Amino acid sequence: MMTVEVFTTHGSAESRRALADRLLADLLAEEHAPEAVLTGASEFVHVVVHEPVAWATGGPAGSPRHLVRVTVPGSWNAVEFGPYIIPRVTEIVASFEDDPTRLYREPHCVVQIVGLREHAVGTLGRATTSTEITRLMTENYRRSGERVTAPEGSVVDPVCGMVVELATAAFTLDHDGSTYAFCAPSCRKVFAEDHAIAV
Repeated sequence: MMTVEVFTTHGSAESRRALADRLLADLLAEEHAPEAVLTGASEFVHVVVHEPVAWATGGPAGSPRHLVRVTVPGSWNAVEFGPYIIPRVTEIVASFEDDPTRLYREPHCVVQIVGLREHAVGTLGRATTSTEITRLMTENYRRSGERVTAPEGSVVDPVCGMVVELATAAFTLDHDGSTYAFCAPSCRKVFAEDHAIAV
């Protein structure tokens, strides 16, 4: 579950809508994810672009400002998440500027990542954990029986179907004589719970 809120003083209503559509499409464009997982994930990714009525900040007046807040379950906000998401979001926001390089020279696009504590996000009328959200997002893939073939040196995350390079995998588990690799800690946790493995 990810919510991206963009507060911006730049552009028309049409360009703000185009920005929202582009962010959503980019965040759901993962080349190694099965279509069933991307479809499931699309239900849990929301992009909202706001035009503030008032905005007070320091620095020279007149330059468009952008504040982007990315909200995810806390367990998803691992060390790798910021270096992954901040450049992607900045690049997309910058592409809507007259000078796409400006946001790399001036600190006028601030991206904040907010990690929610467990049970601080919910759907289906109840509080849900990050593991439950991962289960909901990957449910269609896991039920489909679809299996991806991994290239040599890689394995397939058994929960979401993402291809993971085994030698550099940050999240692994050994089970029944096999080593499994996962794209994220939430997938690893789902697999551990499903197989009663203590982690």
